[in-house]
Amino acid sequence: MADLDPLIRVRKHALEQKRKFLAELYRQAEELANQKKTLLDQLEEEREKLREMEADMLSYFGPYSEAVKTRVADIDEARSKLEIRIQAAQEDMRTSFAAFKKIEITQERRVQAEEDALNRKEAAELDEIGLELFRRQKDEKA
Repeated sequence: MADLDPLIRVRKHALEQKRKFLAELYRQAEELANQKKTLLDQLEEEREKLREMEADMLSYFGPYSEAVKTRVADIDEARSKLEIRIQAAQEDMRTSFAAFKKIEITQERRVQAEEDALNRKEAAELDEIGLELFRRQKDEKA
């Protein structure tokens, strides 16, 4: 039986790289969410300040508000695209993990089978030694 340890190491490394990639995608998604929250918080702060200012400042707030809304829409679109990439990466990672576990379980079963075979061989040898000792003792008494 072939030793699967090298294959296990390769698959484990590939799985770790996929995990890092997925973590990076999650980090990017969180960064987009933070950018959106920051923009919306700033817009709200500007609205609060606008209430304290004169009416002619309203003419400046409209374009600013539209620019923020456009930027938020861009962030939402980027987030949607990123979510698709995250789902694909998750599925790839699930598939890779399943393949890795199959190989790992196969290796464990092979090792266990080898240990069982060795234990059976040792038990058979010990039984033979015991029988031989019994025969010698029986022959000495007769």
